[in-house]
Amino acid sequence: MYIDIFVSRPNSVDENQDQTMQRIDELLNTRGLRARTIGKTDFPNVSPMKAVEQLMRQCSGAVILGFPQAVIHEGISKPGTSNEKILKNTLLPTPWNHIEASMAFMLNLPLLVIRDQGIEGGVFDVGTTGNFIHTFQLNTQEWLGKQSFIQPFNEWHREVVENSKVRR
Repeated sequence: MYIDIFVSRPNSVDENQDQTMQRIDELLNTRGLRARTIGKTDFPNVSPMKAVEQLMRQCSGAVILGFPQAVIHEGISKPGTSNEKILKNTLLPTPWNHIEASMAFMLNLPLLVIRDQGIEGGVFDVGTTGNFIHTFQLNTQEWLGKQSFIQPFNEWHREVVENSKVRR
């Protein structure tokens, strides 16, 4: 029997990102975990936010994957303020990463937050959730075998298993 894990990720990914997702799914499966994602594994008949809430309540942990979904080649952040900043080649994740991470946080689900190099802001800012923010090149897969990922993954996995016992 699998322990359900909510995975926040974009539904549209390129071929390399898809291979990374497949490897993450395999890793989860080898640990007795099952990835669940709105629009990939689950297709509810309610509004997206309600669907996320309902699915998360069935899960014992969450993985937030910050894949690049938009690039701002040139722009301005916080225009007209004292914090105005010029943006150049800035990567943005899906806004659903922020929504879903916040919902998982509010439900006290163990969080594993992973971002692509260059993704920043919101849930991907250090200190936002109290969890370490893991940064890797997500269009490759070799990082999945590195100790810098495996050790925190093992810690998160232990939290998920404990949480699944409490939720039963």
